[in-house]
Amino acid sequence: MDPLDAGLPALNQHLEDFLVLLDEEARALASGDSECLGELNLKRHGASQEIAERWGHLAEQLGLPANASLPALRTRAFVDKSPSTNWLRLETLTQEAARRNRVNGRLIEEQMHRTQAALQVLQSASSRNLYGADGRLSDILNINRSIDTA
Repeated sequence: MDPLDAGLPALNQHLEDFLVLLDEEARALASGDSECLGELNLKRHGASQEIAERWGHLAEQLGLPANASLPALRTRAFVDKSPSTNWLRLETLTQEAARRNRVNGRLIEEQMHRTQAALQVLQSASSRNLYGADGRLSDILNINRSIDTA
């Protein structure tokens, strides 16, 4: 096995694990599970660091900087030969991770918009003294009116 190709199975496995985390993140974002998101964020950060380290090692083997792009790595690695199966798998996994990351980014933006809208409603309601200090609805015009009779 080519020395370059030797590290690819491990990198590919880390990318596959990362894709699982991205799927879990998407489900947590869709369901609004903020506790799960906190845990996933830590796992995702660790996985990203591991992938970055392995990517940097791959780039170093090719004489490129650690932040070299996939096309730059491919151009350097396969000047006179076709990409290996492991390399093609790396490309597929990398592209899929980028796609899922973009989707999750959109889900995060949507969640932020919903949260912002909810905050605006609550801020507007609080400025009109909708709720009293005791947490009950206040009716400035009719103190004897309850929510049941509204």
